[in-house]
This record gives sequence, C-alpha cells and structure tokens, in this order.
Amino acid sequence: MDQTLLMSIIGLAVATAALILLAYKNWSTIIYSAIAVLLLCAFNGIDLFDGIMQTYAVETGSYFARWFVLFVTGSIFGKIYQVSGAAATIAASLAKVFGNKNALLPIIIAGIVLSIAGVSSFVLIFVMYPIALELFAKANLPKRLLPAVFCYITWTVAAAMPGSTQSMNVLPMETFGTDPLAGAVPGFIFAGLAIVIDSAFILWQAKKLAAQGIVFDSYDELNETSSGDAAAKRPGLIPALLPAMVIIVGFNFLGWDVEIALFLGIILSVILFHKCQSYQEWVEMTKDSAVQGAVVLVNTAVIVGFGAVVVLTPLYGAIIDWVKVTTINPYLLAAISANVFAFVLGSATSAVNLSLQTLGEVFMGVEGINLGFVHRIICQAATGLDTLPHCGALLTVFGVCGVTHKEAYKYVGVCTVVVPVLLTFIVEVPLCILLG
Repeated sequence: MDQTLLMSIIGLAVATAALILLAYKNWSTIIYSAIAVLLLCAFNGIDLFDGIMQTYAVETGSYFARWFVLFVTGSIFGKIYQVSGAAATIAASLAKVFGNKNALLPIIIAGIVLSIAGVSSFVLIFVMYPIALELFAKANLPKRLLPAVFCYITWTVAAAMPGSTQSMNVLPMETFGTDPLAGAVPGFIFAGLAIVIDSAFILWQAKKLAAQGIVFDSYDELNETSSGDAAAKRPGLIPALLPAMVIIVGFNFLGWDVEIALFLGIILSVILFHKCQSYQEWVEMTKDSAVQGAVVLVNTAVIVGFGAVVVLTPLYGAIIDWVKVTTINPYLLAAISANVFAFVLGSATSAVNLSLQTLGEVFMGVEGINLGFVHRIICQAATGLDTLPHCGALLTVFGVCGVTHKEAYKYVGVCTVVVPVLLTFIVEVPLCILLG
C-alpha cells in the first residue's frame, strides 16, 4: 500500500477516534473538532493554515450562515410550544387516544407523517421535542431514550422509506428517473423491521432503566404546565395545532421558504398564546431560545467543517476511485458505497448525493439491474454509519434534547447504526438480489 494512503487511513482513524472520545468526555465541540482537523492535516500533509482557515473555518461559517435563521426560529417556535402548554395540550390529546403508557406509538405516527409530508428533520426536532417530552413524562420514560426514538423514526425510517418527500428519496429519482415508491417491497420491509426492532429495543431498555430507578426526571422542563393554574392557561387543541399546521401547509403546499413558514408560525403562536406568559417572560423566553438555537447550530457547523477537510485527504480520493472500478454485485456495491460515504461525511444525505455522483452512471450502465432497488438501497443504507458520535445532525438532536453522548448515544447507536446496517446487508441486499 502506498505510504501516503496508509498515513491518510491512520490519520482519519485517529481523528475520528479523537472526535468520538472527546465527545463522550463532554469536551466543547469547537475544541475537539479543531483537534481532529489538526490531526487530519498532520497525517495527510495538508497545510495547517489552509486546512484550518481556508477549509474548516470557511465551511463552518458557510454552514452557519446558511442555517442560522432556521435554527433560531425553530428553537423559538419549539420553546413557545413548550412554555405555552400547547405541546402539553397535543400530548394530552394523543395520550387519550393511545393511552398514557403508549408514548412511542403517537411519536412514531407523528414523526413519519410529518417527515413524509416534507418537514425537514431540522424543523421536526424543534416541533416534536416538546410534544414527545410530554408523552415521555406521561409514560414515565427517561429522557435519555428520546433522541434514539426521534432519530430512528425520522432518519432510519421516514426519511429513506418509499414515498418520502425528503431529499434522500428525491436525489435518486433525479439520477435514475425512478419514482418516489421505487424499491417499495424491500423498502417497506426494511422500514417495518426497523420500527419493530428499534421500538422493542427502546421498551426493553426502558424496563432495564426503571429497574435501576432511572425514569422520567425532567419535570422542570415542562414549565409547570401540569399545575392547576398553568393547565387553565393552556390553549385548546385547535389553537395548539394551528401554528404547526401553518408551517406544514405553508412549507409543503404553498411553496414558502421554511424560515418564512416558521416565522409566521411564531407570530401566530404569540397571538394565540399571548395570555400564557407576561410580556417580560416572552422577552426572556425568546432571548434564551434564540441563543440555544445558535449554540446548537455552532456545534453542528464545526463538524461539517471537519467533513470538508476529510474531502481533501488522499483516502477520500482513493475511495472515490475504488467505487468506480470495483466489479462486485451492484446491489452490494450500492450498500457498501453508501455506508462508506456516510462514515466519512457523517451525513446520510451527503452520502446519497456522493454515491449518485460517483456511481450513478455505473449503475445505469449495468444490464438487467433494477434501478428502483439501487435507489432504495442507497437511501436506506446511508442511514447506517452516518450517525456515529461525530454526526453533526446528531449533535443538534442532543443539543435540543439537553442530553450528553454518555447518557444517550448507546441507544442511538443501536437504533440508527447497528440495526440499519444489519438490515441492509442481511435483509435488504439479499432480498434485492433474490427479486433482482
């Protein structure tokens, strides 16, 4: 093996290990991402100034600028739903239908419906968190399990399943000319098994934690919405649903930019829920939630900056060259390439995009191949190694939920890494080869 490539492999391994280890030790994301970039540069012969200032800093800043308004408005909107009691109203209505002890089912249904409707996961976490928190409280489930539930519902299942309007499902359509339901049989089997296995795992872990005395203990976050006075101030179900529906309809059916939809949702929320807080409380809540949204975005952006430096390494180029010339089964190649790119980039959407850029023409040139199956494998395989501890989107979820890697990652890892990887290679790929 070429020495340059070997050093590049070692460098990526060391940098990724540093990211994971320091994330678990609760270091600042800014600090450990910068350390990882320095390690990448040192092992790959990348000029330190160019690596830090021209790539890491520039890409971090670019990502921050692109998503700043979305994160801030999303954080404010989610906080309004929490402190006004609107989330509690929706959660109480869902609990009446499904029962207090069945918190997972309404969260699963809501997550899949909203995601398929086109609501971005960046928006979903802000909208769903306060509602899910209320449902977890009613079911007495520990909050450390909530990120795993959100991630497997919206990423592993909804974003990549047949019929999804998310970009992961749209990108292959543009490349292969397939339809939204491409690869429906293996795709729905994958999604169904993921829901069953992940839900069973979460309920099993909840029982184990309860036996240790670990149950829901985040009542302070509910802003005392369960007290008599607070309950009396809660909005009714229809007013509680209206702002969220404005966002969903405006974004998905009226063509509004998501930031505009969120801003209008915030304005409507303030009008409908203004009696829930005093003026000064509204000011403080807005300030605190805006800062929280910006902090969460910074933590995500620096990991995107790290990924930009990875693209400069010899290993990245070698991976691109290998996937273009390998002769393995095309369905297996689709699964491997999506996972490799997801691991390197820390993003399922980026992995799908890069798989299509590098291998799209290769797949279309194979006679007898079912491009619908390739479409579905790439989408769902990319949801495996994308959620390792250094995943930027995962940091957003942890930031919104207020949990640490040490508390929550092992549950996320099983639900969004172990399960989808096993389903991809044990179920989906063999099924596609069989149905061919």
